[in-house]
Amino acid sequence: MTAAELDARVGIVGTGTMGSMLAWQLARRGVQVLAFEQFSPGHDRGAVGGETRLFRLAYAEGQQYVPLLRDSLRLWRELEDEASTNILTQCGGLSIGDPDGDYIAGLLASARDTAVPVEVLSTAEVAERYPQHGLHDGEVAVLDEQAGYLRCEQAVLSAARVAERAGAEVLRHTEVTELVEGDDSVLVRTADGSSYRVAQVVVAAGSWAARFLPPQLASAVESRRVLLTWFGTDDIDSYRSDRFPIFIHHRDGQHVYGTPTVDDVMVKVAGAVTAHPVPAPEAVERRHSAAEIRQISDAVGKFLPGLHPEPIRTDAFTDLYTADERPLVGRVGNRIAVTTGHSGRGFKYAPGVAAAVADVLSGTADPRWEFMSPDRF
Repeated sequence: MTAAELDARVGIVGTGTMGSMLAWQLARRGVQVLAFEQFSPGHDRGAVGGETRLFRLAYAEGQQYVPLLRDSLRLWRELEDEASTNILTQCGGLSIGDPDGDYIAGLLASARDTAVPVEVLSTAEVAERYPQHGLHDGEVAVLDEQAGYLRCEQAVLSAARVAERAGAEVLRHTEVTELVEGDDSVLVRTADGSSYRVAQVVVAAGSWAARFLPPQLASAVESRRVLLTWFGTDDIDSYRSDRFPIFIHHRDGQHVYGTPTVDDVMVKVAGAVTAHPVPAPEAVERRHSAAEIRQISDAVGKFLPGLHPEPIRTDAFTDLYTADERPLVGRVGNRIAVTTGHSGRGFKYAPGVAAAVADVLSGTADPRWEFMSPDRF
């Protein structure tokens, strides 16, 4: 099949976090892109919603991610320039916990080995500089001054808009039902009975991606419900970004994370309720149960005593988790690739992953990202 007979060089299934970034990365390289979105970019049904996501360079979850995070920091700024908008606010970030515990020890080891500058603050220093946090004696905070928060919906909308401006086509409200890989193209069938032929396809459908994965990968992933909550305070000025960095606090098997206020009304705090599997992403219960509210309220009372412990806003979203909580990024067929299974951690490094996938499609895959390869399953 000749290029003239194809609808696009690359088809993208989904324009959420990863799909929108990939459309942008490919379009800016001059690749003809056709993206399929069952809702519309920036919708509130997948893993994008909730106003903010954390960005960090000191990364306890694995130092192999740090080069990806550095690439993403540069690319977030490039997206801001191209979209003429603000996405990333680098207000710093605190990681709080027992200095002898696995989390803080792993964070400091990662920062040391990857040359990410951090500052360790004692309990007394945290009380003086960041009194919003409730620490036990002996706990410390690791300050990563390059950390901050991302405006997630704005990021996705900006990437999709810039991609379209560069020539990408986004088919909104177009659900993909089947991918049929042939020798020289991939047939993409949609719910409205249409079909399209593209040279290559990337599945970036988040919680909906499992239906397009080979059986061995589909059995290694699950969609999970992630809870988000927002809290009020009598002193909102103390929770603005110039006084209140992003944070993650681990203690006694419990943890919370959050961001400064972005609306001068509420402070986002989440993490106390563990994400759990759901049978289908479209059927997720977005309301919180009384038990879930008690659990997050109890955590907020312990960790952030200046907030009113009863949430004033709640919501829930889904994301796709892998068995080892590492992403699936790479080829799963001769003409089909995936970027999914980011396990609740992918937003911060999404543009770096998109650039990596674009390299895979062009035949120049970077060996640094082999740890995300689907071949491990």
